[in-house]
Amino acid sequence: MRHLVRASIVGICFVVCSASALSPKTVFSPRQQAATTTPQTATDATSDSAVDFELKIIPAKGFFVRRKGTSEWVESSKLNEPVVVGLLDGKSKIYAPSRAITPPKAKHTEPPDYPENERRAAHNGRAVLHVIVDDQGIVRLPTVDASPSPQFAKAAIDAVKKWSFKPASLNGQPIAVLVRIEMEFGLY
Repeated sequence: MRHLVRASIVGICFVVCSASALSPKTVFSPRQQAATTTPQTATDATSDSAVDFELKIIPAKGFFVRRKGTSEWVESSKLNEPVVVGLLDGKSKIYAPSRAITPPKAKHTEPPDYPENERRAAHNGRAVLHVIVDDQGIVRLPTVDASPSPQFAKAAIDAVKKWSFKPASLNGQPIAVLVRIEMEFGLY
């Protein structure tokens, strides 16, 4: 029996979430640390005037944003303007994808190792991660949204920490952006 592990960036879909399973009504701030298990509203965590939008994660559909002070949620990738959803290290803006942003391009990727203790169970599965690709192309704050087991989640995080990107850009300048990554694990 051959083991196949495949890692891919799916349409470079951009989001960020906490390590816990999130409900469709959850609002999350990228300023929270990756180990956070209790999401909070973006308004509470990012009261800085540089942050224009709140972010809502709907794991099965992607993520949505709304301008602070409004009630309508919109899929960020449909917007024509830059969408700032948080601050990285308290100073660098974090953008959600929009038509105004050129997405990052993967330069180096490594597939995740298939977890040894899962081989007997012969799982085929998928881990979904959300990361920030900073303005240097470095993966920051990898967070697992969905995984068949904690062992798959750990393997996915270990792999994505080794990835590098050509950073996203806005008006030709490198920026930090939220990225959604799916990693496929399979036994064939």
